[in-house]
Formats: sequence, structure tokens, C-alpha cells
Amino acid sequence: MRRRRLVRVLGTSTVVLSTLLAGCAPGLAANPRYATDSGAGPQGAETTKPPSGPPPIEAPKNELSWRDCTSRVFGDAAVQPLPGVKLECASYDADLDPINGATGAVSIGVVRARSAETPQDAGPIVMTTGSDLPSSEQLPVWLSRAGADVLKAHPIVAVDRRGIGMSGALDCRDLFDRQEMLDQAQFQSGDDPVANLGAITQTATTSCTDTIAPGDSAYDNSHAAEDIERLRSTWDVPTIALLGIGNGAQVALAYAGSHPNKVARLVVDSPLPLGIAAEAAMEQRVKGEQTALDAWAAQCVATNCPLAPDPKGAIDALLAAARNGDGPGGASVATVVDAITTALAYPRGDRVNSGNDLAAAVAAARSGNTNQMTNLITAAETLRQTDGQFVNSCSDSLNRPTPDRVRELVVAWPKLYPQFGAVGALNLVKCLNWPSGSAPQDPKNLKTPVMLLGGQNDPIVGNEGVAAVAATVINAGTTSKRVIWQGIGHGASIYSACALPPVIGYLDSGNLPPTDTFCPA
Repeated sequence: MRRRRLVRVLGTSTVVLSTLLAGCAPGLAANPRYATDSGAGPQGAETTKPPSGPPPIEAPKNELSWRDCTSRVFGDAAVQPLPGVKLECASYDADLDPINGATGAVSIGVVRARSAETPQDAGPIVMTTGSDLPSSEQLPVWLSRAGADVLKAHPIVAVDRRGIGMSGALDCRDLFDRQEMLDQAQFQSGDDPVANLGAITQTATTSCTDTIAPGDSAYDNSHAAEDIERLRSTWDVPTIALLGIGNGAQVALAYAGSHPNKVARLVVDSPLPLGIAAEAAMEQRVKGEQTALDAWAAQCVATNCPLAPDPKGAIDALLAAARNGDGPGGASVATVVDAITTALAYPRGDRVNSGNDLAAAVAAARSGNTNQMTNLITAAETLRQTDGQFVNSCSDSLNRPTPDRVRELVVAWPKLYPQFGAVGALNLVKCLNWPSGSAPQDPKNLKTPVMLLGGQNDPIVGNEGVAAVAATVINAGTTSKRVIWQGIGHGASIYSACALPPVIGYLDSGNLPPTDTFCPA
């Protein structure tokens, strides 16, 4: 096995740690619409709308200084530019800490998408993926699928979360700490991985909090919401339309909680409750990883993929080899798991081909050709493991377990979640030393109806968040409808063409569809 020896030098990147949790909430609406490839007619009674209706989506009175960046942004996302679609980049300054009063400013990067069909006077849809990955990288992916249909009526403005992507990407950990956190300190001596990883994360936490001081408490969901509020006030519009995906859905909910009267539309895709605790959130993610793997394995067998007839057996063998120090190219089990999760969460191409590409990479690695798997590992690290994602995700991590509790989970979770449990438990260590924060307030007195979306096989947030957030919406005093996608991936509005028409109808009119919708894989 080839082992990497790293010296302590300055470098970039990091580990992202999302927080998730399941909640108890009402089931799907009675008499839902089932979407099929052949379509389905509307069913059920009309939903009662708020008497006054939602406000219109207004065009900005004050524009940012946009510059063309079509080629660069599509290229960074490894997506072919779309004919007639123009991407423009800009930035604006936001207060470092408008909540707690620390002085300073941060630069927020945004990308605007328009097409030849986009009306010049149309109000924009503000899109955010939060800390899951840069919004500026997911925007081209969305446009290359069905997202360009949104541009027929509205431009889309993607906002990168502070410290990530175009929003002043952070560089606050040295190369050694970064790699050890990626590997979960697997190659260190001793029999206490929690202690080994904890020592590394303590150093990394100190380095990053020193780098962002005095804003070490200014990188959570609440501050991300205030960055969007700064964009609204810069535009000088009374309200904005928000589409949040994954952690971006939490940011959108936080915005609705702090500025309920400034929301023209609220689309919440693959959400988690704002107050979710770290342990429950991580377990929800691990459950989602297992569900996604099971769905992928069933699809793999059905399409006679390179790992048929036993794709999960091949995954188990690959992970066992990595756990024993014989991973592809010397990779740790944590980086192999992250590569698999990322490939499932953010598929490239169509459903079958993307699943078969993962199978081919695993098959090649087991035969001694590690190039494809190494590429997946590198892609996952680049997309989801930056320093800014480490800082933001740990800032959002609430009610964290103790080290001894993590040790219990390291033993217990692999029995429940064989492929992902141990890595998921150890991921909890990475935020244990981060300064504690508080949850944003849930929305109250919200007049705008809410569109909720989620996936049944989501390896980033699991599949219970929509039900939990539906209860939050009820408590906020407004109504919602849901679109549930049966596929594999993170973001129904991104990866399901069936999920987008109800969203577009809502964005255009402000009215929810009459029923919930199920979309096929």
C-alpha cells in the first residue's frame, strides 16, 4: 500500500459536516397527484390561498456591476455552455456580523443566469445551496438539466455562502490537518480514533477561528440569511423570491424567520429543521446514504451494471480493503465513502449512466485500476471539503454529542448502517471543538405559501426533512404543497424534470398547485 507522508504547510480545503434531523409532522396531503412519464391530471380540491396573495417578484431598482463569466462558470462546473444562456458574475459587501455587532465586511459572490427569452423587466429568483456546495457551481448543472425553463420568466441569481466559492473562499488549515481530517486520522497509531481525530480538529478549529476573527460566530445560517437581506436592500426591492436547496433550504427558512414580510416566494428543497441537533442530523444523513445505496444497487442489477449481480457486495469489499489500509491508491475508508456519497448525491448525466459510471469505477478499483475511483475521490474533496464548508457547517452544528457519546456511536452505528455508520459517527468529531452557536428562529406570521420538495433517496439529508419542515410551515401560519421525488440525488428541483413544473407554476403565479405531487425516479 502506498502511504502519503504530509508535512505541515499551508494549504486549502476541508471537510464539510452537515447537520440533519428527522421530525414528526403530518403525512402527505390526501388525494395527491402521482406524476408519471405520461403525465397526470389534477386531482383533489383547490388549496385555500391567503386572502391577500403573495407579493409580486420585482425587478431590482439598483443593479450590481455584472460582468460576463459564461465560459468560466460553465467550465468550473464541467458543464457545456448552453446556447442562448448568459452567465454574469458580480459581488457585493455585507456586514461581517450584523447580528452580534462585530465590525468588518465580507464579500459575497453571485452569478446571474439569463437567456434570450428572459424578460428584461422580470424579477429574479435567488438560489442558494448553502454550505453543501457552491451555488455558483450547482447553477450550471441545474441549467443543463431542466433549470433553464425558469429563465423563460425570471433570471436566476445564485448566491455563494460566505467563505465558499466566489464569496471569499477561506484558506485556514494547513495541508496536514486537512488530509488527516479527510482520512479521519485512520493511519495514526493507537486504538482511539475519536481522540486522534479530536486532536487534529482542535488545531484546525483554532487556526480557522483565528483566521476569521472577529467573525468566528458569523458564519452560521442566520448570517447567511442576513447576506441575502443585504442583497435585497442593495437591489432596493420590497421582497425577494427564494429557492433554497439542502443547507440552502435552511438559509431560506432562516431568512423567512428573520424577515417574514420580505418573502415573495419560498421554495424549500431537501430541507432540514433549523434547530436540528448534530447527532440526529448525522444519523439522518447516514440513513439517507444507506437508502440511496440500496436504490442504486437495485438499479444496478436491473440495468446489468458492471457490478451485477451483487453491487453491494462489491462496495463492501472495497470499503473493507480501505478499512484495512488497502484502499484504492492508498485512500482511507472515509475518502472512499465520501466519493461514493458524492457520486450518488450529485449525478452527472442521466440516471442509468451515472449509476453505471460509479459501478465501473468500483469494478476497476477492485481489479487494480484506481484511476476512476481516484478521480471520484478528488472530485468529492474539491466539491464538498473546502475550508469554507468546514467553517460554515460547524457553525451550524447544534447540540453536539460528547466524545464519549461519539465513541458509543462508532460501535453502534456500523451495526445499523453497515456501509456508512462508522464514518458518519466519526464525522461528528470534526465540529466538537467549534464555538457553540444557536439556531435561527423559525418563521412566524408568514403570509407567503411555501413550496416543499424532497427526495426519497437523498444521501445528504435523508428523506424525513420535508415532513418536519411542513410542521414548521403550519406553525408559521401559512400553507404548503409538496413534491416528492422517488429518485437518487440531492435536490429534486435540480435532478427531476417532473419536479420543476409545479415549482415554475408557483414562482410565476404565487399560487401553490392544488395537490401534492409524486415524481418517478
